[in-house]
Amino acid sequence: MKLSGQSWIVAKSFYISFKNFIIRVISLSWVFSSIYYAFFSRTFIREQRSVIGGLIRHFDDLKNNSSFFLLRRNIHRIEKGLVMPNRRPIFAKEYIGETVDFYIKCVSQSSAEHVPREITWARDVLLSYFNSVDSEPLVNKAKKTFFSLEQKDNVALSVPYSRSEQTTLIPHKDLKLLVNKRKSTRVFLNKTVPRDLVDKALNIAALAPTSCNRQPTHYRIYDEPELVKKMAHLPLGTLGFADNIPMICALTGDLSAYSYERDRHSIYIDGSLSAMLFMLALETVGLASCPLNWAEINELDRKFADTVGIPIHERVIMFIAIGYPDPNGLVAFSEKKDLDLLRSYNKVAKR
Repeated sequence: MKLSGQSWIVAKSFYISFKNFIIRVISLSWVFSSIYYAFFSRTFIREQRSVIGGLIRHFDDLKNNSSFFLLRRNIHRIEKGLVMPNRRPIFAKEYIGETVDFYIKCVSQSSAEHVPREITWARDVLLSYFNSVDSEPLVNKAKKTFFSLEQKDNVALSVPYSRSEQTTLIPHKDLKLLVNKRKSTRVFLNKTVPRDLVDKALNIAALAPTSCNRQPTHYRIYDEPELVKKMAHLPLGTLGFADNIPMICALTGDLSAYSYERDRHSIYIDGSLSAMLFMLALETVGLASCPLNWAEINELDRKFADTVGIPIHERVIMFIAIGYPDPNGLVAFSEKKDLDLLRSYNKVAKR
């Protein structure tokens, strides 16, 4: 039954009052909130299943020593040890053995014709590590295993380097020009989006920092018209321009990258860092974009998963509409906060 305008206002007012009462009651105790979300609200049920599914996948990979996520994390931890101003003569001994095991397993999974760049990076960092640390039983054991596969005289290139080697200074005005040029675009030309241009932008997005370099994000891109139509109507806020979107991307995060529930929000942080670079890079190749909010709605999550078949441990972070901007189309001005509202220095909040 569709409510009239006045009825909708009354119903919404009642809902807000009732919700306000409920949340104030459950906020009195974590026990109340646990009972409420366990028995009366299914809001977080898919997130909980995804976190559990991610942990299962993570520990399966850990048991098999076959996780690229774990290899990336441990190699990055070693890199951080190598760049410390007062580097310890022995470090990483607690996990160097498993790191070498991960490395060997991941090498065995790669084809001889194509060795992923991250494998080369892992090898170079391990070479640098074993050439830098002092002798120690656990380190020596891992070193022997590593050099049973690698040559000691290999040249290590993908290793920490001096910041002074980055001599080019990007002018502030150039960056501001690019950022001002990027506007959320909702009017696209009816024109096919070349995949090679999107890939150029993705090469920039790949440079975004991630927690321990795990790189848990994945860009699921759709340009087949029927799939685009289905995808474009899923996010909230696309009513009115969904049928005008020529390409759409679902940015997802893989929760199997983590050992603990506490890290479940890292996919959103890492995904957002990458997405901003991606959208800026799209502007440099003549394309425009519009980030689309993905609300925590179980039914929409289920529809997306049923349509494209993503695993339970992979969560949607956001959608991004992509296309050639219509030069006659309008974009919102979207004034931003004043600087004084945006930041504070050394402010201590009063309780």
